[in-house]
Amino acid sequence: MKQAGIFLHQDFPETPISGRVGARWIAWVKQVSSSGQPQRPKQVVHPFLSQRKIWCLLTVHFDGVNLRFAMPQELDHFIGVLSQNPLPSGRSLAPECALGRPNRHWLSRLPTKAKPWKFRQRLCKYLETLPEAEALREFYSENPIRFEFPEYFDNFFEAHQATYNSTGVTR
Repeated sequence: MKQAGIFLHQDFPETPISGRVGARWIAWVKQVSSSGQPQRPKQVVHPFLSQRKIWCLLTVHFDGVNLRFAMPQELDHFIGVLSQNPLPSGRSLAPECALGRPNRHWLSRLPTKAKPWKFRQRLCKYLETLPEAEALREFYSENPIRFEFPEYFDNFFEAHQATYNSTGVTR
């Protein structure tokens, strides 16, 4: 059975693929005192989440496999990975996982029945021709999703380095 739907949300509808394509929840900002002295960077809510008032979510049910996509980039990434033969390993897709298997990667959470090559071919073809997928792309085409925000950093160390580089203070 094949089924798809588009839903609108006021908050970002996080999916298993969101973090892999650039969605961010926390950020670090530079801190400088009123006298110009650098201070410890501050952790804040990333502006990625508040860049829109309405978010779109594509849900797909394909032969017993349920999928969700909150951004066109997620859909493209999903199709790009699943259309590879052989299917890439979790280690190659999550190089930041130093030890063991990358169990938190979305591919490890994909149902086993969705991993055979013939199933993936049918699924990718379905997703590429799906009218709801085109509606998802159309929803974001007028006001594309932003991933880069000046003055916001993905980790403490980048913010810390930017703080000291911008103040001219040497350590």
